[in-house]
Amino acid sequence: MLQAEKKSLIQFVSVFVGLNIIFLIILSTLYYNYQKKIYTEILQDEMIYYTETAYESVYYAQNIADLDEYLLHHPKFDIAMMDKNKNIIYPNPAPFKVKFKQGFFREDTHYFFIKTIELENIENIHYLIVRGDAIDDELNKTKQTILIVLIFSIVFFGAVIFILSKIFLRPLRQYIELLNKFITDAIHELNTPISVLSMSLETMEVDELSQKNLKSTNRMLIATRTLSHLYNDLTFTMFSSEHYPVQKTDLKELILQRIDYFMPLASTKNLSFTKELRECEIMINERLMGRIIDNLLSNAIKYNKKNGNIKIELNENSFSISDTGIGFDQSKSKEIFERYKRFDNSNGGFGLGLSIVKSLCDLYDIEIEVVSKKDIGTTFTLTWNNSRIIHT
Repeated sequence: MLQAEKKSLIQFVSVFVGLNIIFLIILSTLYYNYQKKIYTEILQDEMIYYTETAYESVYYAQNIADLDEYLLHHPKFDIAMMDKNKNIIYPNPAPFKVKFKQGFFREDTHYFFIKTIELENIENIHYLIVRGDAIDDELNKTKQTILIVLIFSIVFFGAVIFILSKIFLRPLRQYIELLNKFITDAIHELNTPISVLSMSLETMEVDELSQKNLKSTNRMLIATRTLSHLYNDLTFTMFSSEHYPVQKTDLKELILQRIDYFMPLASTKNLSFTKELRECEIMINERLMGRIIDNLLSNAIKYNKKNGNIKIELNENSFSISDTGIGFDQSKSKEIFERYKRFDNSNGGFGLGLSIVKSLCDLYDIEIEVVSKKDIGTTFTLTWNNSRIIHT
């Protein structure tokens, strides 16, 4: 599975599952509150019914002592009676305490129902109180059921959308694979003509050429080297960089070679170079380090102003390249390393250069820092570990 496809799949499944979780939580909350209301109403009806039944059972009692004989008890509820001063007088001692409220209410972990009564022969009894346990057990069972259904739903919908997403993405994956194969084949076919052009121009005898033909040849050489640089970036993205052997590399010599390579391109903008290069040898693959230098130099030329300057500094621990170009907002300093991201759409290229630089720096534990100011210029600084340095 391609990285972009995997990222899209994860994002799509995450969004879908996330929205479903929100929907299911809302639905579960509504269902829980509905069940709570139902359980409460059932309990209230049961307590009211029992209160009426108990009242009828003791209506003709002659005294308080007769209540034990006449009163109908319920396995779920406790019952007591109060006088007009709201003191429990039956049974004695009082089975519970309660703050007086008329009707149905909850206090702490119990529900209560208080009904005003009048007994024919017991005048000092004025209220009948029924106490029932709260519905917490029923609600806990409801919570457990909701949780089980919620987990099952999330897993089920997640699996379904994952499978469907892979099915929907399959034609896109096939198209991308076909496109990649086409690009790979096209790049392979470009190798020979680019190599022939480059070799022919570099070995051409220019002493006998007229000034007009010399300028044309120079433009052809610049175009060929630009094309060769783009070709190298494209081929690099197609192959892994992890199998290139590490070797002793003379950075000063390598930088001078790459400056010389890009000199015809720099001359089209009349750019000058300021070089402060110290001797430096590090353990790194020379070809890949050349890719880093090439891409930084190419950007410094591409985004520089006419008659600008490129300053290159090299010491034992770091390498930096600064230009006097268009620059960019410092807030975008992380975005520029994304693949296909470009400083300015008016310039050519595929937006691969800095992505390649970042990936190679990560590969060799090289820290890369960029500082830029719009319309002033940009500086890239590479810093490597002491373990890579070869001390002479």
